[in-house]
Amino acid sequence: MSQLHKSTISGTGERLKGRPHLSARARRQKLWLDVHRWLGIILLIPMAVLGVTGSAQVWPEETEALLNPAREVTASADPAALTTNHVAAARAGASDYGPLTAIEIGDVGTPLVARTAPYAEPLHGIAGPVSRLIYVDPESAQVIDSAPSSGSFMWYMHFIHGLFLIPDGGRQVVGWMGWFLLVSAVTGLVVFWPGKGRILAALRWRKRDGKALNLHRQSGFLLSLVIIVEAVTGAWISFPQAMAALVEPGVEQPQRRRPPPPGGDGAPLAVSDEAWLAALGEAQIAFPGRPTAIVAPTRRQGAWQVELTGEGVDGTVSVPADGGEVTVEERAQRAGPPPPSTRAGAIATVMRQLHYATIGGIVWQLLVFLSGFALTFLAVSGIYTWGKRKLNC
Repeated sequence: MSQLHKSTISGTGERLKGRPHLSARARRQKLWLDVHRWLGIILLIPMAVLGVTGSAQVWPEETEALLNPAREVTASADPAALTTNHVAAARAGASDYGPLTAIEIGDVGTPLVARTAPYAEPLHGIAGPVSRLIYVDPESAQVIDSAPSSGSFMWYMHFIHGLFLIPDGGRQVVGWMGWFLLVSAVTGLVVFWPGKGRILAALRWRKRDGKALNLHRQSGFLLSLVIIVEAVTGAWISFPQAMAALVEPGVEQPQRRRPPPPGGDGAPLAVSDEAWLAALGEAQIAFPGRPTAIVAPTRRQGAWQVELTGEGVDGTVSVPADGGEVTVEERAQRAGPPPPSTRAGAIATVMRQLHYATIGGIVWQLLVFLSGFALTFLAVSGIYTWGKRKLNC
């Protein structure tokens, strides 16, 4: 045998020793692992951000109250008992920002919230011009807090999670993150699936894996179904028309629009503090009920708009600033938004409710809350484990 032939055989043998033969199943597992790993590497920061911001929105009202203790008022304080002292306090608190355009009246135990005319361009180009919100204690008629309408902690959590703060195309970017997250979650399940009838084996602590990999595997396995649901519902919300076409092709789907902020229809007219109470009084004569909002007249809309709620009926009362005829628009009360008119709309509603944990009770809320932080941990721990093995530490 020639020396060259011996060398070739020797080299081939060394290569075979260096790269052992893999079965078809092992090659598939390696492929899933590679997909899972590289998605984690490429999308580490976006996935971590989506996880944290999603968890923060499970209990938005409670989080706002926790972050803004100054806005707390006594449980018996009724913002509907509006006086000129309240209006004067709100106007004084808004003096550096502009005239008042609206006063929002919540439930008993909440402060009055007055809104100024817009004074700044939309923050990051999102959600309309910035106005000032003035919080007034219903009992003391004192300003207890003041904040811009955009830029709070929860504002950032909402628009980072939904848009990545990208005005044009941000929702689609988040939607694609949802599909990538779905692939990552499914490939993770495939890689760590212990086999039929051995589900508990996936939760065992394996000494050879180390702490990070054990926690990565266990938390991912426990919350994988929740993460998959959140990924699918998030992608559905981001591509509503495309998803609706899959469910109900050829049916015209209604567009979901955000209502404009109160008092956003043109520059407000100059009005006195007493005029607010006078408009409210006239509105309650025309439509007896509890007020929920008063919107000042503007140059474009020269009438006060007063929102009231009665027994089974809500009303919008238009009180002309020049003393003209008062008109009332009544509508039947309903809990939440109007029911969807299409099958795709009904599915989209359920998708939103699942994604934001507004259905399913406290159990689903806890699972969604934990899955958000788990997603952040999975992204970080996966990269840490991979990097540690690459460096042989």
